[in-house]
Formats: sequence, C-alpha cells, structure tokens
Amino acid sequence: MVFYRCRGDSMNLLQRIFPTRALFALTAACVCALGISASDGIAQDMFARSGIAQVANQGPETASTPKPRPWMAVSHIFQGDDPTPAETHHVVFANGIYYDFPADDQQPWTIFDLNASRVILLDRQRQLRTSVPTDDLVQLAARAEAEITNPVDRQRYGMDAVPTRSGELQFDVAYADTRYRVIGTRPDAPKLAAEYGRFVDWACRLNVARPRGVPPFARMKLNAVMTRQNVLPKETAVTLTRHIGAERTPAQIRLRSTTVIQDDLTASINKQVKDAQSMRVIFQEIPWDQYEH
Repeated sequence: MVFYRCRGDSMNLLQRIFPTRALFALTAACVCALGISASDGIAQDMFARSGIAQVANQGPETASTPKPRPWMAVSHIFQGDDPTPAETHHVVFANGIYYDFPADDQQPWTIFDLNASRVILLDRQRQLRTSVPTDDLVQLAARAEAEITNPVDRQRYGMDAVPTRSGELQFDVAYADTRYRVIGTRPDAPKLAAEYGRFVDWACRLNVARPRGVPPFARMKLNAVMTRQNVLPKETAVTLTRHIGAERTPAQIRLRSTTVIQDDLTASINKQVKDAQSMRVIFQEIPWDQYEH
C-alpha cells in the first residue's frame, strides 16, 4: 500500500478534493496526493453499499484470454454553443491497455495498465513519469463513501444520485445543481461497450482524487447503467449551476461532448502508443506526491 500526504481533517475529504468554484467538468485530470488505508474487502463493500457497480474490478487477462481487438474513441468537448472544441481526447484500447491522449500538449498522457494494476502519468514537457496503484484509487473512493454521511453533503456530491432512462438510448442523472444527459448508441459487439465502460469507470475513479472538477460519483453510476445495457455514449450534455461571489449570483455552465468509436487505429495513433510505451521506461520517475499535477 502506498500512502500519500494529506492535509486537514479527513472528515472534510471531498471539500478538499472538490472546491466549489466552477471548473471544466469533462477534462481528463491528474491525481492529487491523498492518503488511503481501507482494505480491498472494505473498499468493495463500500462500493456495494453505494450502488456503484464494480465495472473496474474485472479480473486481469491471462495467457489463455483471447487478444482483444484495438479501438479508438475520439471525444470532442465544447463549452456552451461554441462550435470549436475546447478539448479533444483520443482514448485508445490496444493490447489490453487504455491510453488517454489529449490534444493539448500541456496535458499529460495517461496510461491505464490494468493488468499491471497501475495508472501512469507521462509529462512530456518535463519528461517525467509517475504512477499510482489501481487499488489505491478504489480505496480512496471507498474512503470518501465511508466518511461522507451527511445527507446534504451526499446530495451535493451526487453520491446517492439515481440514473434514469428517458428513452431507448437516452439516460439522465441529476443531483444538486448538476445534470447529465446522454444520448447513446449500441455497438454491434457488446464487448466494446463493456471495454469502454471499464475505461470510463477507471477515469472516474481517477477523478475522485482530482484537486478540482466535478465529483464523479453520479457519472460512475450512470456509466454502470449504460454498460449493463450495452450502450456507448454518443452525445453528452452537462449543465452546472454555480453561485459566484459574495451575493451568490447563480451562473450556469453548459458543456457538451461528442464521442465516436473507430475500429482501426491510425498511423499517428499507433505511433503515440509506441511513444507512450517508450516514455514509461525512459522518463525519470518521481513519487506521486512529488509530482506537480
């Protein structure tokens, strides 16, 4: 078990993780340094009681497991009605490993190597790498679930949000001043929905430890429902209402994203996969709590 430095009273865990100021909700994020100590059994029990499906805790692949086909998900993220994407991400699944390649050169590449039970960040600007065990991410979310018991706080963070199905391929989840609406698509191969759902679940677990952003608990539940229905997201809309200044003036933030799944990897994406594998070896490794996220 790796322990991370943490400041303040543990009872204010989510208040430290998620500041109240409005921030970009759909951007892939880095992990902050937080200490966790729950056992695997406790973590799984906490998630069972919270209603969050264990999409992430599928067993590792073995030598006899058929090699999964690679695919790529291209996501564009927009603010309001702006037709120009504010963010673009290529999520790649190749050789059983997930890669998140943001278009912004300032953002790190993220490798979800679940067979090795690690999530790795690659800072290309500083040529540094750092990593966190996946067990720690599971246990951090379980710790949040265990420590946040006040109903007002649980509502604020969407911990008890219940997704609804408003159409054959339409899903919603709302809590406090946040609402997600998703229009989905059903792939020809159900396994693709399961593989993509597994990535989303781990990305949400990563976001539990973010120093900023929108709490991912409701999104995890929504993803679990969609994965069980073999549905992939096609269009996602997020509406957030935040109160600004001393007068608590309400301000609405609208974000939307589009996602397209491609069966074949382009030559440039294949090169990025190879580059990422090289970087995870040659970049200088630093401890997680010393990494400037």
